[in-house]
Amino acid sequence: MKQLSKIMLAAVASVALAAPSFAWDFSASGSATASFNQTSVKADSDADTKESTIGSGVSSAGSSLTLASSHTDGANTASFSYVLDWDGNLDETFTVSGSKKVGEWTASGAVAYTPRNLGCSQGDNGTVEASEAVAACAGTQTGEDSTSVTLTNGTMTIVLGDASHLSGQNVSAGTPAAGLDGMDSAGADCSVGACVDSFHGVSLGYAISDTMSVTVAYQNSSDVSDLMGTGEFLDAETTVAPTGGTLTHTTSGVGVGFSGTFGPATVGFTQMSASTADATGSTDEGKKSTSWSTMGLGVKIDLGDIDPFLSYGTAEGTAGSADRNKVKHVHSGSEIGLTYALGSDTVTVVMGSLSDQQDTQTAVDKPTEWSIMEVGYATAIGPASLSIGYGTTSKADGDGTGDGEGYSRTDLDVELSISF
Repeated sequence: MKQLSKIMLAAVASVALAAPSFAWDFSASGSATASFNQTSVKADSDADTKESTIGSGVSSAGSSLTLASSHTDGANTASFSYVLDWDGNLDETFTVSGSKKVGEWTASGAVAYTPRNLGCSQGDNGTVEASEAVAACAGTQTGEDSTSVTLTNGTMTIVLGDASHLSGQNVSAGTPAAGLDGMDSAGADCSVGACVDSFHGVSLGYAISDTMSVTVAYQNSSDVSDLMGTGEFLDAETTVAPTGGTLTHTTSGVGVGFSGTFGPATVGFTQMSASTADATGSTDEGKKSTSWSTMGLGVKIDLGDIDPFLSYGTAEGTAGSADRNKVKHVHSGSEIGLTYALGSDTVTVVMGSLSDQQDTQTAVDKPTEWSIMEVGYATAIGPASLSIGYGTTSKADGDGTGDGEGYSRTDLDVELSISF
C-alpha cells in the first residue's frame, strides 16, 4: 500500500511539473472605430460646382474579432487563431502556424482555411433556386491552402512555396484620409514601390551583417496573371488548354532585394523581372508571351523627432506576339514625406505622384498623372486613439480626352478607435 501511495504521488508530481510545458495561452481581441468623414469630388474638368459630389457623415466599424491561442515548448512554438472579419462579406478564417528547431536550424510554416462565407446564402441546401438571383458565395475556400516553408539558421534563410519572397520597399506613413491611392489605382496591384507580392517560388536570404541583408528569389509557377505576384497576362494567353485541361503558359522570373542601415538611414531596394512561356508545344500559343519588370526603392531616416521617408517604384509590362507587340503597361509612383513626434503625438505629412500609361495595339497612350497629398495628426486620449487626416487627389490625362480629366477629390477624416 505504501509503495502504491508513492507511485501515485510521483505520478501527480510529474503531471504538475509537466503541465506548464503543455499549457496554451488564450486571448480574444478586436477593435472598434468611429469616424466622421467629409469628401468632395469633382468628376472632371467639365463639371461645375453644382455637379460636384459632396458627402459627409458619421460611420463606425468593428474589425477582426480574433480568438487566439499560442504554445511554447522550449524552442518550439505553435499558434492558433480564429478570425471573423468583414471585407465586403463576412469571412471566417482558421489559421495554425508553428516553428520547430533542431540544432541551429529553425523551420516554420502555416496553414489557413476559410471554410464558408457567413455573409451570403445559396438556398436552403447550397443550391441556387430558379427564383433566386444568387450566384456562388464569394470568398469560400475553393481548394487546398497554398503556403510556404521557411528554414533559417539566423544567417541564411530559405523560403520555398507561396510567399512574399521580396519586399515592395514601400516605407510611407499615411493618415485616415483617402489621399494616397498607391500604384494599384493606376492599374497595378501594388503600393508605390516594387510591384511584387506573394508568388510560388523559392528565395534565399543572407545576413551580410547585423545591419545588411540580401535576398535572391526565383519564381516558377503556373498561376494565372501572377507575374511577380501582381503582373497580369497582356498577350491574350489562353489559361486552359483545350484538351488537357492544364495551363498553356507558365511563369518564371528572378529578383533581388537588399536592405541596409547606414547611420541614421535605412535603405531598401528590390528589382525583379518575369515572363510567361508556352508549356504545351502549341504553335499558336507558343507565339504569345508577357514580360514584366519592376523596381522599388525605400529610404527612411531617423533624425530623432523628425523621420523623413521616400518610396519610389516603377513597373512595365509588354506583350510579345506579333499581333499584340505594341501592347504595353507602364506604372510609376513616388511618395515623400515625414513623421514628426510631438511627445507621444505624431504629425504626418506626405505628398506624391502616380503615372499610368496603357498602350494598345492601335494607339499609344499618353500617361495619366495623379498628384496626391495627405497631412495628419495622431494622439491618444486615455485608452483611445484619435487620428485626423486631410487628403487631396487630382488627375490629369495626358491625352486631354480621357475619362476623369480634371478629376479632383478632397477628403477629411476624423477617427476615434480603441483596441481591446
